[in-house]
Amino acid sequence: MKKFIQILGVLALALATVFACKKSGEEVKKEERFSVAMKVAEANGNTENAIIIGSKAELKTALSEKDAPTYVKKVSASNNVFIPIVDGGTVVPNPNKLCWDEIDAYVNAHKAEWQQQANQTCSTVLVCVTCPKAGVGLYVLYAIKPTSPKCTIYEAFEMQFNISAFNFTDNQLESESVASFIKGR
Repeated sequence: MKKFIQILGVLALALATVFACKKSGEEVKKEERFSVAMKVAEANGNTENAIIIGSKAELKTALSEKDAPTYVKKVSASNNVFIPIVDGGTVVPNPNKLCWDEIDAYVNAHKAEWQQQANQTCSTVLVCVTCPKAGVGLYVLYAIKPTSPKCTIYEAFEMQFNISAFNFTDNQLESESVASFIKGR
């Protein structure tokens, strides 16, 4: 019996050592997420604070040096939290023409105002537009860059968009703390 207990103890110790030291070769490091403040505008004139979140690379791809709008996806039902769709638009909903007509009309009516704001502050103005009447979950992000000659100084991406750390998990996106974070931006 004593020998059986010794063998069982050695076996348990060996198993504990093997499983404690076993690593999957490469530990998966969760990429840091950041946020950029923006406004969500509906074609009926309502605007609210919002944020777009992602890694620095995703945000830079979505917000940098494009004249075309960027598609974004709302990832929180109770807070205005969005992620960029940077994979070529494969997840973009198929909006109907009425939705695009609403968005185009709203953007055309307000683009001069946003351009003036961008030129006054020498920073990019981010506006996410959706269409409440014909909406099918389509959110389009417009990055209005300053065009004034006084704004020709190129700043780093982080400074241009006032990027900040987003230290919330996906499980917290619906929380009041995320809502407070958005209001504070």
